[in-house]
Amino acid sequence: EGRASFDFSIINSFDYYTGIIFKGYAEGIAASLASGGRYDAVLANLGRPGLAACGFALSLERLQEVLGEQGESGVVTPGARVASRALRIAVPKGSLFKDSLRVLAAAGLPTEELADPGRKLIVRADDVEYIIVRAQDAPAFVGAGGADCGICGKDSLVEADLDLLQLVDLRYGGCRFVVAEPAANAGQADRNYEWRGTERVATKYPRITQQYYDRIGRQVDILTLHGNIELGPIVGMADRIVDITATGTTLRENDLVVVDDVMECTARFFAGPAAYRCDKRIRDLAARLAEVADEEA
Repeated sequence: EGRASFDFSIINSFDYYTGIIFKGYAEGIAASLASGGRYDAVLANLGRPGLAACGFALSLERLQEVLGEQGESGVVTPGARVASRALRIAVPKGSLFKDSLRVLAAAGLPTEELADPGRKLIVRADDVEYIIVRAQDAPAFVGAGGADCGICGKDSLVEADLDLLQLVDLRYGGCRFVVAEPAANAGQADRNYEWRGTERVATKYPRITQQYYDRIGRQVDILTLHGNIELGPIVGMADRIVDITATGTTLRENDLVVVDDVMECTARFFAGPAAYRCDKRIRDLAARLAEVADEEA
């Protein structure tokens, strides 16, 4: 039985849309099936002002997947009827695992089997499947349809840059991103910027870094590293670093001082846009998790 629902939270970045826009979703596919809207400005730019125009695009490959045929979009098809299978939740291992387990239990989910998963990668409990992943990978699993929803830090969502919905700020796993430089070289980065016209920054988080420098209107050359980024300015590879910090101990041990704050970060419950709109279980879970977060605040 078909059922339609409406969500007025969608915003499109294409400047030729001038009125209502829409996206179409279907059960069993992670990405949107169709999208479109009003774009009167297109005709106005062609010398036909005052005329209304609308249109949409339909993905034939995704339609094939919904109909049960082989598609080439690369989007995982979990099944035609989502409600008939277990709800798949990407749970982050590591520092966020313990608190994630706690809030899921407080929201009424069965977590006894999840408490000690051993080497299991998937833990089944009643009508829930927990997919145990690295926090940085959780957005990819949800974005590609391998899980319906999940938990990770806000930083992982920003770095993934995928079409995902942040539903609840769970308010644990708090940390902040900062810009730092060697205390012995205070002010050198600004002097370098004056003659070079750009700032050289070492980081593990290139998208977060780029967003920050775009926000302050400063040119930046980003050197992406995977560990010990504190070495960047120490050996002269970079002027500054952008990194995550909770206590500042690592910065102090390497004689680095904070120059500016980039953003605050906490754990978030998120979902794929199609799964959220097609599966009431996700919306109900989001509401319960929001209540848990408010009670613990």
